[in-house]
Amino acid sequence: MAVGHSPMVRRTRLGAELRKLRRDKQQTIAQVAAIIGWQASELSRLENGKLRPDLSVVMDILDSLDVSGEQREQLISMARDANQRGWWKTMVGPMFERYRQIAEIESGAVEIRQLTLLYVPGLLQTEDYARNKLSHYPGFTDTGMLQTAINGRLTRQKLLDNEGTQYSVVMDEGVLHRRTCPPEILAEQYRHLIKIGSRSNIEIRILPFGTDLYERTALSSSFTLFRYSSPEDPQVAFVETNTVDLILSDTEDLVRTEALFREIWTHADDADSSSARLERAAELVERQSM
Repeated sequence: MAVGHSPMVRRTRLGAELRKLRRDKQQTIAQVAAIIGWQASELSRLENGKLRPDLSVVMDILDSLDVSGEQREQLISMARDANQRGWWKTMVGPMFERYRQIAEIESGAVEIRQLTLLYVPGLLQTEDYARNKLSHYPGFTDTGMLQTAINGRLTRQKLLDNEGTQYSVVMDEGVLHRRTCPPEILAEQYRHLIKIGSRSNIEIRILPFGTDLYERTALSSSFTLFRYSSPEDPQVAFVETNTVDLILSDTEDLVRTEALFREIWTHADDADSSSARLERAAELVERQSM
């Protein structure tokens, strides 16, 4: 199955290309904005990938910079990709801004590498586990909003049905011992992880308590690395916090984060050992629920 493009990543790349073209022509933002009848602040947001591009505006910018031929067609195509609105457009309102953002980043990824320290990652959650976790989020007390959030999380998981997307995740062992849900929900969740982890494009590893990795590194946040089919599309690191999510695309940040993930991956149990841990965890919570 073909993999598409991430609108967010395409916006970032388009903005960088337009900025480079403008600088190559020795034009300021104010000069180009005046030519196309735009505010300089809006053009700056477009160049920084913070604004969904209007195709006609992009064409006006290309006209002002005398861009033609194949290069022009490539940039127009990129603008169309950057302006795509996927299934997440139905998640309306400020409460869902973070959900729309991660869905846009995930879209089109061919490789996802993730470390999660506290909970089962959203891409692998069962519906009951997701409901239990999301019901405690501020703002999701309304039944309709809660169901929208759950549906969005389950829809995101369809990304993994595409064998062209490789998903490698490391979960801290504490995830298996932390009482985050009723035992019956946890048991179902752990067995779901065993089943889905048998897919050819998914590998789940557990980082055991006994590793000495924590002595040498500061693992303070869960994070995810995304790579896309086009080598020109920038890779992205997504760092989760309680209040805000950080998107890292600086080369130095990415190099450090990738090196950290490789070290975590080698210290984690392999897939078979991790599956055995999941089975033991499921049996333990089942006994506790009796």
